Amino acid sequence: MKKILLALVIVVLTMGMVFAAGSAEKEVAPAEGSSEKLVPSQADKVLIVAVPANFEEKWNPVLAESAYDQEVMDQIFTAPCRLNADNEMVPWAGSIDFEKTSDGGVLYTVHCKEGMVYSDGVPVTIDDLIYYYYIVSDPSYTGPSSTFIQNDIEGIKEYYYNNPNYSQVAKIAQEKYSYENISREDALTYLNASDLDGWYNNDPFGEAWGGETWENYIDDSGYTAQKADYDLTDNDQMRELLAIIEYETCFDAYGDQSLVYWTGVVNESLKTGEDITEISGIKKIDDYTCTVKFNSVNIYGDREISGYYIPSHYYGELVKGHVEPIMQNMVPLGSGPYAWKSYGDNIVTLTANTLYFEGVPNIGTIKYQYVPESDLIASLSSGVIDIATPSGNKDNLEEVEALGLAYDLTPTAGYGYCGFNADNLPLNVRKGLFCLMSNRKPAVQGYYGDIADVIERPMPSVLYEYPKEAEQYYPYDKKVALGYFNKAGYEMKNGVLVNDKGEKLVVNAYIGGDGVGNHPTFPMLVQAGEDLRSLGGELQIQDVPFNVLQSAMNDGTADIFCLAWGNVNTCDKRSQFYTDGGQNRYNVSDKNMDALLDEIVITVDPEERKVLVSDMLDLAMDLCMELPIYQRKDMIAYNGDNLDLDTLPEKSTAFWQYKNQMWKLKMN
Repeated sequence: MKKILLALVIVVLTMGMVFAAGSAEKEVAPAEGSSEKLVPSQADKVLIVAVPANFEEKWNPVLAESAYDQEVMDQIFTAPCRLNADNEMVPWAGSIDFEKTSDGGVLYTVHCKEGMVYSDGVPVTIDDLIYYYYIVSDPSYTGPSSTFIQNDIEGIKEYYYNNPNYSQVAKIAQEKYSYENISREDALTYLNASDLDGWYNNDPFGEAWGGETWENYIDDSGYTAQKADYDLTDNDQMRELLAIIEYETCFDAYGDQSLVYWTGVVNESLKTGEDITEISGIKKIDDYTCTVKFNSVNIYGDREISGYYIPSHYYGELVKGHVEPIMQNMVPLGSGPYAWKSYGDNIVTLTANTLYFEGVPNIGTIKYQYVPESDLIASLSSGVIDIATPSGNKDNLEEVEALGLAYDLTPTAGYGYCGFNADNLPLNVRKGLFCLMSNRKPAVQGYYGDIADVIERPMPSVLYEYPKEAEQYYPYDKKVALGYFNKAGYEMKNGVLVNDKGEKLVVNAYIGGDGVGNHPTFPMLVQAGEDLRSLGGELQIQDVPFNVLQSAMNDGTADIFCLAWGNVNTCDKRSQFYTDGGQNRYNVSDKNMDALLDEIVITVDPEERKVLVSDMLDLAMDLCMELPIYQRKDMIAYNGDNLDLDTLPEKSTAFWQYKNQMWKLKMN
């Protein structure tokens, strides 16, 4: 019997790296006597959830980033609140209240549910949530929650920079060193001190961007005459001339990057020498209550502070500036419905936490097992696995229906995109490529049929703020594309698109299509490649395993990377688009973008926020950070012979699905 629900497939958060199978197995023993508390008929049952991509293997609550690592963490750890089916924050292992303050801020009161314990029997208290706050606020923390310090929490910057005068530091830095206000002298000081924001490699004989020498770069920039005043064999003098060129020709591209440098300088000059050991806006009230004071309104403040309860008794004392020991612990322990047992051979094994506060989970063991995408449906049909997330495309849907498997469909809280590396591709080159890649509909419909739509802005269309009226930003037009390439300095000569050094325009695009083009954007890339070839350029499509794609994106090899975002439940794009965003792999820094992102998260009125989001997304398109491709409907397929389908959620949406009530599921 087929049962169709609205549920969310668990999609890959494409920032996760993939590692080889066969890691050494790690185990945590279950609580003593736990087997006696399991429901007898289900205690020996095993639920197998298929994972169609290798784990990133970051088994730590403050490091997990990929979708599948994160799904494991969500079974092991709890938080005060979570999203319900309507994308609203609701109480879970606690609650969060708030009130506006007379100074224009917000005071959040966080309650930890009393009586909870970790899977080792130790009580959960508010100290464990405060422990989380301090980990992700630490200056040595480098995980995916590093943007936590961007929240306007009272005292958080003072703590992070270890300076009680930080508000004065920020004021001075903004007034004197922002892009609009910085002097030539201070700009040159920054460029020299930062090696041109890390661009110059301190080798006067080395290669500049695009493979040319630094001396050629100077000539191409129109500064040949100035070379006589410098000894270009000397590293310092080479950098000095390059700094002048950058300031005079393209300092606008650096935006407010100099603020980072000068904030540090001002910070050091105003330090009092005292060690800031507390975040003043975070106060413990009692063992189960704390308050968090925001200086200004943040529409997602409750989501920001609803972090995991992390047991300090297990992860160890937090020493400011040294959170590495905490992050290195890859054997998690929490208070969620399931407890860690082991990882090995690409299989995560969890066992029921009989001490879970909502009740003893029905199923005794859950395994997350890697199964290649190509084998998911066959493995599900044969009963080898119980839950799978086949790609939501027309072929898979037809196969699942033909086999009589149960499945759920829903528009995903994510979207497919192609990211562009601005360090490798100048803006006008990116704009030309956007034109050639704007013919997305044939590829999307050919792969997904009617279960995916082309989107025009880089945000899930299921979010309220998504501009439903948005139209295509760049035309699919080779002539327009060529115009952009010409602006970037490329001209057609003897049938080849070259710059003034005779170098051909060659661009690479990394895509995970199983080596056979099995990806919704592959036909689009092929078409764009043919169009670019007709203009005299070359698009090299690298159809590679996901870990290779990930590595190429992270080390800057990839010019274009085709990925997808998942689990996107807010319009806050600071992590991706902010200058210092933890997931800004586009290497774009823009002061107007930063300002819009900051304004969006303090705009309470939804209609006003919608206008700001529309402006922000238009700017992202103009900067060519992400080319949005598709919004798809996701599929979760089940083996109804193994799994009791009646225990699945009655109401499932993009924000609530089987994994949110895994502890309630039963096997037949």
